[in-house]
Amino acid sequence: MDILFRVILIAVTLLIALVIGLFLRRMLVRRLKQTVLDKWLVQTLGAIVIAVLLILAIPVSFTIADMGLISSAWQAIAAQFSLKEITGFTGSIVETLLIIALGLGFARTLMTLTIRRLGTNHIDINTRTLLGRVLYILTLTLIAFWILSIWQISIGVPVAALGILTVAFTVAIQDILKDLVAGFYILMERPFHIGDQITIGDQVNLASHTGRVEDVQIRTTKLRLVSGEEVSVPNALVFSSIVINNSFYSERRATLVVKLPEEEFVKDETSNLISTTLKGLDGILAKPEPSIIVGGFSEQKISLLVRFWVTHGQSSTVTEAVYALHAALPNAELIIQESAGDV
Repeated sequence: MDILFRVILIAVTLLIALVIGLFLRRMLVRRLKQTVLDKWLVQTLGAIVIAVLLILAIPVSFTIADMGLISSAWQAIAAQFSLKEITGFTGSIVETLLIIALGLGFARTLMTLTIRRLGTNHIDINTRTLLGRVLYILTLTLIAFWILSIWQISIGVPVAALGILTVAFTVAIQDILKDLVAGFYILMERPFHIGDQITIGDQVNLASHTGRVEDVQIRTTKLRLVSGEEVSVPNALVFSSIVINNSFYSERRATLVVKLPEEEFVKDETSNLISTTLKGLDGILAKPEPSIIVGGFSEQKISLLVRFWVTHGQSSTVTEAVYALHAALPNAELIIQESAGDV
C-alpha cells in the first residue's frame, strides 16, 4: 500500500510539473510569436520550458520514492560505468540537442531577418534570398564545428572526409554547379530585372526563347513566353548565350517594306508623302525622324524600306501606320519587316 501511495505521489508531481510547463510554454510561445523569431526557435524555447520543469520535478520524485531502491539501482549503474563518464556523456547529449535545436532556429531567424531588413533598402528579392541562404548555411556550418568540439572530435578528420566528398560531388554535379555560378552572376550583375521582356538565344538560334522574366533563381531563370507557356532556362545557358533585353530602352524601331509600281513612284514626292503620313500619327516619335530608302527593283516594282520609331509596347502604332500608308498609297504592297520588338 505504501508503494502504491508513493507511485501515485510521483505521478501527481510529474503531472503538476507538466501542467505548469505547458502553461508557461503557452504564454511564452504567444509572446514570442509577436517577435521576429522563427517558428522553429519559438517552439524549441517552449519545449525547453517544459523540459526544465520536468527536470526540477525529478529530485522531488526521488524524495518521495524509496531512496534505498534508487540507491541500489544507482550503485549497479556506477559499478559498470564511472560517475564522470555517465555525467559527461549525458551532458554532451543534452548540450548537443540544445545546440542543434537552438542553432536551427537561430539560423532560420537570421535568414528571415536578412531578407526582411534588406527589403527596406530596395534590394532585389533574389539577392536578398541568396544572402539569407548563405548566412543560413554558414550558421549551420559553425554549429556543426561546435558539436564536433563538444565530442572532442578532431576537425582534421571531417575536413579531410569533406574534401574527398566535395571533389567527388563536384565532378558528379558539375553541370548544376555551372548553373549555380551563373545564377550568382545574374543575381549580382542584374543584366535584366524581373518583369523585363528578354530574348535568350545564341548565334545559331538567336530568338530561341522570348518572354517576360517571372523569377531569377539560383539554378534557373523562369520566363513566361509570349505564347503563354512558362519555361525554366538553365542559368548556364543564360550566361553563355546572347541575351537581348527588349525592355531596356523606351523606344523601338519598326520597318515596313513598301512595294510600288514604277510608274507611280516619284523620287521626292513619294518619300515626302510617306514621311508626312507617318509624322501625322501620334504614336510615332518625331526623333529620330522616319527614314525612307530604296531597297531594290524587281518585276517593274520598286521596294522602299520605311523605318520609324515608336514607344516600347505600342505595337498598335505599327498597325496604324500600315492603315495610314495604305490610304495614302492604295496600290502599294505593305509588309511589316520589323514589328518594333513586340513579338
